[in-house]
Amino acid sequence: MTSEELKYLKSEAGQEAYAKHFSDTDKQLDLLILKNQTTQPYFGALVSLIKLRRLAKAKFSQSEQMFFTSLSLEQSTGETIARYIAQRFQPEWQVADLTCGLGGNTIFLAERVSHVMAIDLEAEKIICAQENALAYDVATKINFIVGDAFLNIDKKADAFFLDPARDRAGMTKTRSFLNSRPNLLDILPQLFTVTHNVAVKISPAFAYEELKLLPEVPEVEIISEDNNCKVAMLWFGSFKTASRRATCFKKNSLFSLTDKAGAAAIVSPLKKYLYEPDKAISKAHLIDEVALKFSLAKIDYDLSFLTGDQLLVESESNIFRKFIIITSGSFSLKSFQIVLKNYQIDQAEIVAKHFKMTADELRKRLKIKEGGSIVIVLTTLDNQKKVFILAKKVD
Repeated sequence: MTSEELKYLKSEAGQEAYAKHFSDTDKQLDLLILKNQTTQPYFGALVSLIKLRRLAKAKFSQSEQMFFTSLSLEQSTGETIARYIAQRFQPEWQVADLTCGLGGNTIFLAERVSHVMAIDLEAEKIICAQENALAYDVATKINFIVGDAFLNIDKKADAFFLDPARDRAGMTKTRSFLNSRPNLLDILPQLFTVTHNVAVKISPAFAYEELKLLPEVPEVEIISEDNNCKVAMLWFGSFKTASRRATCFKKNSLFSLTDKAGAAAIVSPLKKYLYEPDKAISKAHLIDEVALKFSLAKIDYDLSFLTGDQLLVESESNIFRKFIIITSGSFSLKSFQIVLKNYQIDQAEIVAKHFKMTADELRKRLKIKEGGSIVIVLTTLDNQKKVFILAKKVD
């Protein structure tokens, strides 16, 4: 968003146009762009803002007063998680957010700490971030700077926050933080000369092998929302309280689990119930820890599925998808088709793990429709035995 576009959107004419069209459907808005693009040069920006604010409702409570670009909204941390991340920072600290974007983390850092210096290379992102800070009434606690992170390392900062860009010019986005801007391997040593209190947001699809290249071993925290991994955080210095942590937000509840030295759950044949832990727990490599916490057993050393004879009813157990097992056995395509016929199953969710065929390939071969309360788990156990588990979801 350019300064000219923002000036129009905040003007009386822009506000009147926004009020007139904010209830229009996307189709109506697209038609209006075609009709007005020559006579109203900023109408495209108006339509874009209306659409982005609709999308932003899922992330920000003050979305109706905020300004976005499409990419910065997509990459921004939502309000619930950003406010949670900010709680690790000490209230008396001065913090430098070296890659602030539209301010998704900056705002909630400012709510928490004494002062934030917010930096970004792109002027349009700073423009948005300034307006968004006003929406949350924290603008007076933030100093915004258009500039390079390397050239704005605040020597007086008590902590640094980084959410590096992970896209590459002319290429698709990357999950690797080795391609981040600024590059973590270059900037972290410089930050550590000021303080080791550094928090870095990376893609939750990162590869653990890359962590070995960092100048220090961080705490790795995987944060999920409704069983979708949203954020991975690397915590250095005094932030570090564990080696690995999974934090799961679901509805109005929060569950957190850390690694435990020597944790080793037993491996057992299938019992009455099957449990699939939240994806954050799997990504954080905390399957043994969660199995021990809830007195469950693993069905294989290398799988995230757990089993037990009792149905978990504790409030914390909403971190699992729960299934009651109907039947199970060795898998062959022909014999399993007979099983499906005997149980009159023509619709199911298919989960394939450590299996040669994907869920989509299996769906075509089995001629099973998507959906319903039945789940089919197909996997290969440690003894290389292919098995199926036919189960029903438990609410």
